[in-house]
Amino acid sequence: MILKIEHNVLLKSYTTLGIGGPADTIVHPETIEEIRDLIRENSIEQLYILGNGSNVLFGDEGYAGKIVHIGAPLNAIEWLENGLVAVESGATNQELAAFCQKHGLQGYEFASGIPGTVGGAIVMNAGAYNGETKNVLDGVEYVDAAGELVYRHRDELDLSYRHSFFSDHFGVIVKAYYRFENGDPEEIQARIDDLTERRYAKQPMDQHSAGSTFKRPEGHFASALIDQSGLRGYAVGDAAVSEKHTGFLINKGNASAEEFLRLIEAVRQKVHDDHGVWLECEVKQVPSGRK
Repeated sequence: MILKIEHNVLLKSYTTLGIGGPADTIVHPETIEEIRDLIRENSIEQLYILGNGSNVLFGDEGYAGKIVHIGAPLNAIEWLENGLVAVESGATNQELAAFCQKHGLQGYEFASGIPGTVGGAIVMNAGAYNGETKNVLDGVEYVDAAGELVYRHRDELDLSYRHSFFSDHFGVIVKAYYRFENGDPEEIQARIDDLTERRYAKQPMDQHSAGSTFKRPEGHFASALIDQSGLRGYAVGDAAVSEKHTGFLINKGNASAEEFLRLIEAVRQKVHDDHGVWLECEVKQVPSGRK
């Protein structure tokens, strides 16, 4: 099988924010062995691992190295036994939630509307509506910096709020193992439907965004602080604070990365001036690697 490679592709097409300049190279591995070969043959400093692009901001100048895009067909899901499910890291959270519903496995409803892959969800220990990845994850297989396949149990993954082992160490997650409890498929679907309705009622689901832009500051809610600072709808060019949910900064159509970064800093400064709290950005800003 020939490895699929693209050159000079705009990264805005690979992110939910719709922002990002040209990538020199994007590779699309279809097997774990292809991922291992890529790591063995390249410096990891020149590789950026990308899933669904739902929590990243690429610069207007793009990326000088190789983007390794993990998606379909690395998205197989298999029910093993006793509620244990094996999932390749390119599967989306929606795909895993739908699989669980179909097989009467409960516990992943919270992630049904998170627009990333399971690999990305593990890296940031994604959570929503009182659910977190760490509550159902059993372990992962990943490719390390030497190209070796490694297994880590959940207790070895340093899972905490928006953080994991992979926040501090290189590793390409290729397969995850989850343990779910049995449940009624109709009740599971009802919970998914309820969360979907709540998301669409309160969040700008029809706009380009990277989800919640800021982490939750201790003792506060970022969206409340932003709203209290009078920033609802505040814009820098086409980058704006959502009118619907102030925790979301959105791209109204043609925002540049520069505009989005200026908006982030304007919001952080105003919230600090008003409330004495520095908001911490949750969206990952990717250096271009260009000199």
